[in-house]
Amino acid sequence: MQEQFGKVTVTYNESIKIPLSENHDPRYQEDMALEAFVDEGHDLRRVEAPGWAELYHFSHLRANLTEWLPISGTDRVLEFGADTGQLTGGFLGKAKEVVCLEESPRRCRILAKRYSGAENLSVYAGNIWKNLETLPGNFDWIIAPGVLEGAGLWFSGEHAQVQALQKLKMCLNANGHLVLAADNHLGLKYWAGAANPHNGVYFDNLDGAGCGFTKRELESILVQSELADAAFYYPYPERWFPISIYSDRWLPKTGELNRNLRNFEGERLVLFDEEKVYDRLIAEGRFPEFANAFLIVTDFQTQACPVYVKYSNDRAERWSIRTDILESTDGKQVRKVSVTPQAKEHIENMKRRESALSRQCAAGGIRANCCELRDGTAYFEFLKGRTFEERLDGFRNNKDYAGLAAALQDYRRLLLNCLAPELAPFEKSARFKEMFGDPAFEKAYEGAPVNNLDWIFGNLMETSHGMEVIDYEWTFEVQVPVEYLLWRALSLYLHSRMELQGLGLMAQMGISSHEEQIFEEMEHHFQLWLLQGTVTIDVQYLHTAGRTLRLGELLDHAGQQRMQVYADTGEGFTENDSWWIDTAPDKEGCTRVRLLLPEGAKALRIDPAETPCLVSVKRILGELGGSYTLDYIHNGRELETQGILYSTDDPQITVPALAEGTRQIYLELTVQELNRDTAFACMNLLNRVRTAERIYNWPPVRLLRRIRHGR
Repeated sequence: MQEQFGKVTVTYNESIKIPLSENHDPRYQEDMALEAFVDEGHDLRRVEAPGWAELYHFSHLRANLTEWLPISGTDRVLEFGADTGQLTGGFLGKAKEVVCLEESPRRCRILAKRYSGAENLSVYAGNIWKNLETLPGNFDWIIAPGVLEGAGLWFSGEHAQVQALQKLKMCLNANGHLVLAADNHLGLKYWAGAANPHNGVYFDNLDGAGCGFTKRELESILVQSELADAAFYYPYPERWFPISIYSDRWLPKTGELNRNLRNFEGERLVLFDEEKVYDRLIAEGRFPEFANAFLIVTDFQTQACPVYVKYSNDRAERWSIRTDILESTDGKQVRKVSVTPQAKEHIENMKRRESALSRQCAAGGIRANCCELRDGTAYFEFLKGRTFEERLDGFRNNKDYAGLAAALQDYRRLLLNCLAPELAPFEKSARFKEMFGDPAFEKAYEGAPVNNLDWIFGNLMETSHGMEVIDYEWTFEVQVPVEYLLWRALSLYLHSRMELQGLGLMAQMGISSHEEQIFEEMEHHFQLWLLQGTVTIDVQYLHTAGRTLRLGELLDHAGQQRMQVYADTGEGFTENDSWWIDTAPDKEGCTRVRLLLPEGAKALRIDPAETPCLVSVKRILGELGGSYTLDYIHNGRELETQGILYSTDDPQITVPALAEGTRQIYLELTVQELNRDTAFACMNLLNRVRTAERIYNWPPVRLLRRIRHGR
């Protein structure tokens, strides 16, 4: 059976017996929503608050995991377990043919609809191993990111992963490559408090119960599968939305791993600062053991493969590029590639930017890193040396703040020397307003007609040939105030170095606090201009992610209870007439509080917790010239001497009548929060006991007992 979606054919395996309109898979509702998302033509780049499912399936950043692979126009690619096509788009524009195998018929439909215009794509639905056997010919690339974790579902025995890999290996051409991915059992995020993304359980990855593998386990599987000649890569922050791909030949440097919160699927703990721990692991050479995920490429000894990849595609498509570092016997080289068709012009303009900057910087004795264009790709010399940022950090690490301030003045002179021949009175152009808005400057400035906005400390490198400017893609023919360039470089440097922010470095650069505000507005407008309506993953994180529970906050509230108090002053119990109190029980678990009531309070309600709980009320006293005992009612169940059992998330203790003039209440009680399942089980048992008691004391039953005993 086949179905056509544009130019893409979906072939359904004969073993599929369920009609497509009656799929009873547990994912049915989610799949329906995903298919509707595609049918309605939504673009996730424009969605500010997507659901986790939409983000997982349709974020363009998903393809970053494998888009960088050097697939050529003559290659056949097999996606084994293609799901809804999260990675597929990264292959279609490069490969001769892409074949997708996916078990779910509906997800095959979604994939085909997403890429309905592709002429080199075919999709097969049903048992992926059976479909694999029917495919003609072998493949140059087999992309199987989920095969390791899913092997146990298809093969029995201790070596299910080995069996799966050996079967896939048989479908590779002589020089073909198998691409695998896996979560790391020992990934640092799990130590820091991230839950297992598949089941929401904390720390089960560390004890081996969750999904994933350690690096040593993966190396053993590869050896047993006779795939020992494999390269390990490390997607960062994880493999779902990677922004960087490291390798054993290019490991991260200290300070680089600073985007670690990615709990889109649910809440997580934050038990320590992952960036600082990463820095320690990097210094000790232990990063590969604790990377959050692995990407493995087998039989890969080609010089065309990058040793490091960085994506800059979380912005407008016209600026979406990828930066690779290549390594060969001749040394290293930097390559910049367009990730979208719209970004090709941006890449091709880099040679022109190099020429403009070389002329401009010559006056200051600086040159721009040489750019060479080949087939629409920009290649740059890989420079060895120390960046100006590293120079500043040397002073910072030694707490030589005078030396740091002097180095900043050196930077200021360098910049001014380069721009001096071209400086002219600054005037707001239409281009300037488009990029930076219309700020209200209060003084006259000077600026050059062409500016590299990224004249930042990390892009100035001191080499054996002198100072060079690198990574100058934000070079535009637009005049900006020189002070804005100074502010931009220093503000980016200070952003992650809090201890330097009280030294008045900005003022020493000649920039007032009022100018800082103006330049911040310019920068905000510039960033929006670069996005052109694109919603970044960081913004989507704010709207989509689960709660982030930090250790300090948990410790601050450890041993504390929170109660909500309502006072009825004639309008009933309302949120407007309520307040929260934090309480701390004593060593025996008893909480004692005094409540001050508003004037005219007629009744009182206390919510002792926000979860099912067991409450024992010791005393509730009203104070009116003396103390008097208050009667109360509740919405729980009495448990003899144990207290009140609540199976609701809204437990209540209500004092329906207060003596007129009562302004203070003394409360003494214990509160034991319960697991919801435990509370319901206790309530169910209590109901059964009460039912048994009623039956036992029912007059007919009592009569039968008397007859049985001859009374």
